[in-house]
Amino acid sequence: MNLDGSCHCGRVHFSVIANQPYPFNQCYCSICLKTAGGGGYAINLGADFGSLEVEGEEFISVYKAMIKDPNTGERQQSPGQRNFCSQCGSAL
Repeated sequence: MNLDGSCHCGRVHFSVIANQPYPFNQCYCSICLKTAGGGGYAINLGADFGSLEVEGEEFISVYKAMIKDPNTGERQQSPGQRNFCSQCGSAL
């Protein structure tokens, strides 16, 4: 099945093929709570990445959180990233 989505202002649109109709997973980590003001929501983590189509990529900004290394205590950049629309701030 094809899943479509967009940011609030409509500058970024995306679609992806998924095998299930329930595409959302919830995350309440400290990074999602701070960047999204509540739970973080990711569109279908089991979707076929090869089928992902994005329009408006020029409006996508990326945030990478600084996290503490559990072994050394040093701050380092997280390997994960949060994509958001640079115009309306919608998490993507």
